[in-house]
Amino acid sequence: MNDTTDTSIEIMGKAYQIKCPTSEVNSLQRAAQYLEEKMREVRASGVLNFDRVAIITALNVAHQLLTLEQQKNQHAQVINQRLIKLQNKVESALVQLELEEQPAD
Repeated sequence: MNDTTDTSIEIMGKAYQIKCPTSEVNSLQRAAQYLEEKMREVRASGVLNFDRVAIITALNVAHQLLTLEQQKNQHAQVINQRLIKLQNKVESALVQLELEEQPAD
């Protein structure tokens, strides 16, 4: 069952009614607070038109997300490479142990 609720958030003095899953209300409110903060930063830089503030903020947040996603992927590649090297070392050590344990003819 999809348990949803209407939640009111306020961004830049405007109230918005948003329907979201009940379990996500706190996350939505945190996202709205984050957006409010970022929009205020853009407005403080001299951009006053609401639409421009929203678009610039959206671009900044999207850029931040994409940058973090790229960094995450790079870290995952490094971790995978290290795991492969570690696996190779373990396999080599096991082969060496097997060779040492074989009885001499």
